Amino acid sequence: TMPSQVDFHSDMVVGRNGETIGQICNKFFAAREGVSTENRQRIMRFIENLCLGAAAVGYRTESMHGAGSPQAQRIMIARQGNIQGKKQFAKDIAGIVD
Repeated sequence: TMPSQVDFHSDMVVGRNGETIGQICNKFFAAREGVSTENRQRIMRFIENLCLGAAAVGYRTESMHGAGSPQAQRIMIARQGNIQGKKQFAKDIAGIVD
């Protein structure tokens, strides 16, 4: 449930002391010194996209997600995964004609 790239760069003030969304995201998603939160986010998104590759199974993505109910994760995968397109792609590769 990592914030989006837009959140990390947001200058909208939301904190009690005038902190922006971007500042808060960068503060709480920081890890090891010398590794920017943006680079950390980029590599996590890269790994997430690898899990959604051609040979990946759904539970890998659900395991990577790490928060929320499994059903909510399945709904988001179904919404964003272009499942019908992938089914057609598999049919095309297998030589199946509808």
